[in-house]
Amino acid sequence: MSTAENVRPNPPKGGIPTWDERQQFFKMQNWFRILVTLVIGLWVGLVVWVFAFAPIADAPARVLDVGATMTLVLAPVLAAATAVERTLETTFNVIENSWRTMIAYLGRGMRWLKSAETEVKQARQFLADISDKYNAEMQNIQLGQLSASALTADIQARMDVANRMMGLAQQRLKDAEGNLAAVTSSSGYISAKAAASIIVGLMLGVIVAALGQLQMFAMLGIAIVPARIDVLVTGLIIGSGSYPIHSLVGILQQGKDTLDSVKGYFNRSAPSAQAVEQRITTVQPSEATGRPVVQQSLIETTTAKTTEEEPH
Repeated sequence: MSTAENVRPNPPKGGIPTWDERQQFFKMQNWFRILVTLVIGLWVGLVVWVFAFAPIADAPARVLDVGATMTLVLAPVLAAATAVERTLETTFNVIENSWRTMIAYLGRGMRWLKSAETEVKQARQFLADISDKYNAEMQNIQLGQLSASALTADIQARMDVANRMMGLAQQRLKDAEGNLAAVTSSSGYISAKAAASIIVGLMLGVIVAALGQLQMFAMLGIAIVPARIDVLVTGLIIGSGSYPIHSLVGILQQGKDTLDSVKGYFNRSAPSAQAVEQRITTVQPSEATGRPVVQQSLIETTTAKTTEEEPH
């Protein structure tokens, strides 16, 4: 009987996970509902805290200078958004490496997870059986009356069969573990991760804005927005991520450059008024005495001159 026939590709039933698929499904569903309820409660509490209890003071709204760079003006907001984004990436990396059951539930379901874990355990058992069989084949080689060439050929044949089976077992284990790790690339998990990133990111952004007293409208010189609303809006913008903020900064910079250009054009073309006073002295004879009377009058003239440079 050959070595390939002696090795069983399917391990015993002990390698199959013992947890119940239906029970695990309802367990994860309950945990998911608790998580959604917790997120809603946190959002309500966060909004109440920002509008009622957070120590938020009115930031002075200063008029932006001509030619000011919006990247420097909104640098605190950009830094906070980058920090929130990196925190979320690290958190999801930890979750993906630790909470495999949660990820499988969000990505492909409990049945797929049980099948994948079963395949991994069977592949590991298969590899262990192949290793034991390989060692047994090497130990059972009998010298007997075989010549050196015949003995060498027999050893080589046994080693080739054992190496092929070992490679097959290793490839099977690699494929099974890769299939289990690929759950993070499923469309269901990617959608759930994107939704969770948005929700948690917005919450972290509001917290950072409230604790850091970040008020974007005040930074832009807009004083009509209340401080608590300014903090809430700034936090939502921070939580949206660094890329949307960079896009917003670009839009604001283009708008400010346009306004500065229009303002400069009107300042150059608007006429400047200059008042000139003239004092005029007149001598007229008096009707009563006939003597000359000296009279003075003040005349103010205004001239307008454009400030726009004339072509040479």
